Formats: sequence, C-alpha cells, structure tokens
Amino acid sequence: MTERRTRVVHRWLWALGVVIAACLLAFAVVVGPWLLTQHPREGLTAEQALKASNDVRTTLVQALAGLAVAGGLAVTYSTYRQNQRDQADRRVEQDRSHQLSVARHVNDLYTKAVEQLGHDQAPVRLGALYSLAQLAQANPDNRQTVVDVLCAYLRMPYTRPEDLRILPTRAEDLLKRPTHQQQRIAAQELQVRLTAQRLLADHLRAPAGISGADAQGLEPSPDEPFWPGIQLDLNGANLVDLFLDRASIAKARFYRSTFMGTTWIHQTAFTGGTTFSEATFTGEAIFHETTFAQGAMFHKATFKGDASFNWAALGSATFSEATFAGRATFHDVTYSKISLSEAWVLNLDHPGYKRGAPAPLCVWPAGWTICPDPDDGTQGWLVNEGPEASRGPATPSSGS
Repeated sequence: MTERRTRVVHRWLWALGVVIAACLLAFAVVVGPWLLTQHPREGLTAEQALKASNDVRTTLVQALAGLAVAGGLAVTYSTYRQNQRDQADRRVEQDRSHQLSVARHVNDLYTKAVEQLGHDQAPVRLGALYSLAQLAQANPDNRQTVVDVLCAYLRMPYTRPEDLRILPTRAEDLLKRPTHQQQRIAAQELQVRLTAQRLLADHLRAPAGISGADAQGLEPSPDEPFWPGIQLDLNGANLVDLFLDRASIAKARFYRSTFMGTTWIHQTAFTGGTTFSEATFTGEAIFHETTFAQGAMFHKATFKGDASFNWAALGSATFSEATFAGRATFHDVTYSKISLSEAWVLNLDHPGYKRGAPAPLCVWPAGWTICPDPDDGTQGWLVNEGPEASRGPATPSSGS
C-alpha cells in the first residue's frame, strides 16, 4: 500500500513539473518578451522593437535553460540519493532475510541434533554430538547453548559396565546379574559420554602460548577451536576418566558430581566461581598446576583414591569436612587462605603414616596435621597447629 501511494505521488509530481515547465517556456518565448518591452516603447522603430523582444527572449531562454540545468542536476542528485537509499534498504532487507534464513537453518539443525541425542542407538547419539559441536563452532552465539546440552547429557544417570557386574553369592543374586545386552548398552553409552567430555575438553583448551586467564579475553571466532566465556553446569554429573589439559573455563559447577576412574585436571584455569563441593572422586584425582582464580571449593568432597594438588594456585580454598581415603599431596601449593577443618583422613594404619616413614604418605598445606581418632586409630581429622593456615611450605603428615 505504501509503495502504491508513493508511485501515485510521484506521477502527480511529474505532471505538475511538466505543467510548470510549459508555463515557464511560454513566458520566456511569448509573454516575457511582450511584457518586458512595453515600456518604454515610444520612439522605437519596428526593427528596434523586434530586437528588444528577441534580446529579452534570449535572456529569458538562457535563464530558463540555466534553471533547467540546475533543476536537472537537483533531480539527478535526488534520484541518485533515492536510489542509494533504496539499495541500502534492499540490502538491509536482504541481510535480514538471510539472517532469518540462517537462524531457521541453525534452529532446525539444533532441534534435529537434540532429538538424535535421545535416540536409543549409540551411533546416532555420537553423530548428534559431533553435529552440535560443529554447529557451535560455526555459530559462536550458540556455543553456550550447545555446551548446556552436553552438560545436561552428562548429568543423566549412568552406570559403568564394570559396575553392573554382580557376583552371584546367593541364589537370588543370579536373577540380578546384568545381561550381555545391558553390558553392551552400558559400554556403548560410555563411548558416547567419553566423546561428549572430549569435545568439551578440546574446545576449552587454551591456544598455545596464551595463559588460561588471558584466553578468556579472546573474541569468539568460527576459525578458532577455543571457546572463551564458557560456563559448565555439571552439578550431579557422572564423569568418567575426565581429562582437562590446559583448559580455560569461565565458570564451573561440579556440586555432588561423581568422578569415576582417573580425574586429570592439569594446568587448567578456572577464572570464575568453581565448586567441587560434595563431589566424589572414586579414583585418582590430579589437579597439578591448576589455578582457581576465585578460590577452590571442595567442601565435603570425598577422595576415595589419591588426591594431588601439587603446584596448584588455590586462592581462598576450603576442604572443610572433606574425606581423604588415599594419599594426599599439596606440594608447593599457593593460596591466600585455606581451610581443612574437620577433614577426615582414613587408612591411618598404612605404613606411610608412621613416624619416620621414608616417604610420607601425605603432604598437607603448612600448619595442618592429622589428629588420630582416639576411638579408632585407623582414621583421624586434620587440625591447624598455627593461628591461621597461610602461604608456606607443605607439611608432611604425622601419624600416631
């Protein structure tokens, strides 16, 4: 409707312009020479009167021609500007249409991949993971959404194939033994979950030559595999043999997560809030040279295997009420403040806890030592012998 109205207005303007031009031409050729040579006219011969009229006519025509040229230039410039605006409007409209088309295409791909992630066949789920990763790589604005989907998948309940095995000690246990089909499904699901973890680790690895903290300042780019600004919500997740090497993570939550197998977090930078509170590590947990910019939160965490935080920068850290069932080492750690109050240490009957042992089993932050439980000598809790645990050399454990 607006375009039709504009065309009608343009037609009327052109018609008005033609009428005005005709009137001006008539004035310059007929009316103007006659009108402007009326006074004085007495005393002029016919030849002089004709010459005067022609001179006036010539002047008026020249003025009209100049006016026409100026008008033509004005019209040309106006047309040029209008064409520029029209082209710009068309480009904006084309860009908007293209963006909408791309958004619809991305949304269709995302929806399809998420649907495939719930497929009962493991190869289909694997394909969905790679599709989501490629989608996020090509569209940086969708990366956090894709990461949220991967984290949600890892938060789903899972049991490893080896944990399905039940030794038939009683007759009724025979009915509880997992079938080969269940173990095969669990083994396939393990590969899917390991792939999800690896895709996250690959895209969280900081570029070579750039520190984990500085990596968060990089601009997201479809050409760079590193994804800055990513937040991980893995609360309650079941993670198997997690491997993070030189990762840079803006924020991470592992509250009540279960880390099965070996957990390797090496030279990783957690630049934002990070929590491992009430997490359970069933195997060895390694946090060598890892940086917790806003503090390491391991409140009530359980380490069933060895735990190593050697050369880590813990910031303001808490391991209060944590449980250490294996070897724990804090060699050359740095921190502004650290608390291991009411942290339990198990298996104190291990030879490494005895006084004078050639290689102490545990090395605690400065000022912290084990106080054996008077009722059970195989366990004890950590106490701070100084007024405040602060920076300083690590303290070898002292046993009963």
